[in-house]
Amino acid sequence: FSPSISSHLARIYKSLSSEASTAQHGPPSAAADRCGQGSELASSFASLSAFSAYMASSASDALAPVKEQDLSAPITDYYVSSSHNTYLTGNQLYSEAAASAYTHVLLNGGRCVEIDVWDGDYESSSSADLSPGDRKSFHGEKELAAKTLARLSSKLEGLMHHQTGSRERPSSNSPSSRGAAAAVAHTSDADPQIPARAEPRVLHGHTLTKSTSFRDVCCAIRDSAFVASDLPIIVSLEIHACLEQQETMVEIIKDVWQGLLVEVTPELENSTRLPSLGELKRKILLKVKSVPASIGEQAVSAAAGEPQEPNKGEPKTKEPIPGGTPIGSEAPPTAKPSKVLQALSKLAVYTKGYHFRHFAQPEAKLPTHVFSLSESATKDAHENHGEALFEHNRSFWMRVFPSGMRITSSNLDPSFCWRRGVQMAALNWQNVDKGMMLNQGMFPRKQGWVLKPPGYRSSDLSPSDLNALPIKRQTLDLSIEIFAAQKIPLPPGESNGNRFHPYVSCQLHVEQPDDTDIAAIAAANRDELSDSDNTTWKRTTKSATGTDPDFGAAKLQFPSVAGIVDALSFVRFKIKDDEIGRDALAAWACIRLDCLQQGYRLVHLWDAQGVQTDGVLLVRIEKTLS
Repeated sequence: FSPSISSHLARIYKSLSSEASTAQHGPPSAAADRCGQGSELASSFASLSAFSAYMASSASDALAPVKEQDLSAPITDYYVSSSHNTYLTGNQLYSEAAASAYTHVLLNGGRCVEIDVWDGDYESSSSADLSPGDRKSFHGEKELAAKTLARLSSKLEGLMHHQTGSRERPSSNSPSSRGAAAAVAHTSDADPQIPARAEPRVLHGHTLTKSTSFRDVCCAIRDSAFVASDLPIIVSLEIHACLEQQETMVEIIKDVWQGLLVEVTPELENSTRLPSLGELKRKILLKVKSVPASIGEQAVSAAAGEPQEPNKGEPKTKEPIPGGTPIGSEAPPTAKPSKVLQALSKLAVYTKGYHFRHFAQPEAKLPTHVFSLSESATKDAHENHGEALFEHNRSFWMRVFPSGMRITSSNLDPSFCWRRGVQMAALNWQNVDKGMMLNQGMFPRKQGWVLKPPGYRSSDLSPSDLNALPIKRQTLDLSIEIFAAQKIPLPPGESNGNRFHPYVSCQLHVEQPDDTDIAAIAAANRDELSDSDNTTWKRTTKSATGTDPDFGAAKLQFPSVAGIVDALSFVRFKIKDDEIGRDALAAWACIRLDCLQQGYRLVHLWDAQGVQTDGVLLVRIEKTLS
């Protein structure tokens, strides 16, 4: 330990030993019980070195060990760690798409990823390095040249027959026809590196982002899907590819994910029962726009059932709300809608995408349906149909994705969604902000699925009267004593620890229900979705110096916080640099309240890029829920 932490540990040990040796306080275990650590700490009272060894072990972690999770509930009774536009490595406008982004998300506990699929072009040595837009233009010019040559050859053939008075149609085996065909073939296949057919690409459409191969993405998912966990993953497909390339998608999916897909049977197609989480271990679930079998291969509009946020500079689309009335009066976009192949749609078994209009639409009662809403549509649904939103999400899937205006890849506050029962709050994992910190708190130690608390599950409903278990709300008293830290990573761009003046900011993220003030609820929820911080539950220490600072046992208190659901409440620690202007983030940690252990603990820190470090914060935590 650093000198600052070691000195505090010596004082703490002396205090605890003194308590334990005093007859009126009883044996060592009694002193340990009073600080919330029980027998695990009592056994370390033999010496200061034994106490220090205990504090250096995993037993002192402020984050509780992961308990064996109940996997017997229906899959909609769980929250799922979810990613939005998973393929992007940076912002939403001009960053690169990479298959490795899927590897990163899956190895770090993500269980729901998104793939935006577009038509791919024939690659050649002369076009492989072009941007998607330039490459499309390049191949379009080649195709136009080939078609023009074919038309000219056909006209020439007809003119020759007209001049000779022949009324017969020109044979396809005539010399001129064969010549035209050869010319077209030569124009189209001049480059021997061009494959037999194009394969779909993955990119953010109508932007300058560079694409990656759909096949490469599928391979990356296959190779990393079940390394961190054997629990299922959900792949949300947003389809913009033509029907022909969707056929290629089906072939790639069945080939690369062979043995990992849920086998489609007539019994499953007609099933009204959702499986338990444990029944789907090592399975990949596809979320695709649902197409009725009666439609066959007819095209249906929609991209995986997901309403699209308009890109900056494009016409705004009308967005549905629960009452069925579109928001805004702007003209709808004139772009041709994308189509979904029935054979592709059929691969979605338990996660079938449907366009959301209102909670009374017929599809809203199908066990396998998924509604995808933007964050603004979710806010409107809560403000205008809050009870219907919550009751729907108790039993059925919902996915919420960030606004298209978040071009820097910032995130919504997922805790707002989780408190409304939303299973999949999709985030931009490439940007470590409040949203991603809360996601880390909800899904600790790479847990990708977390059982909802009582009162939020379909299994809480009584079959006889449909009365659900009440949500248990409590009053919290929390005190956090900040002693010292060590090995704090420097903020990005800083290299001199002597210029580093860290302080600790501690913030509670809790729900503030007030049934008597609807306007206050709406305002609070707007704040949550717009990433505004509620300073009511924020406390800070004074600043210190260096990467091993001493904070002098500063006590941060949060008394009498009412309406707490501990499984949906979070404590977020941030260590920032006290400087002129905006204070840069150096390190952070986020712990769900029901996972926050009492007593003398070490909070393990992550850096500003979201990488776990060797940095720790020595604290004492006192927590009471009543």
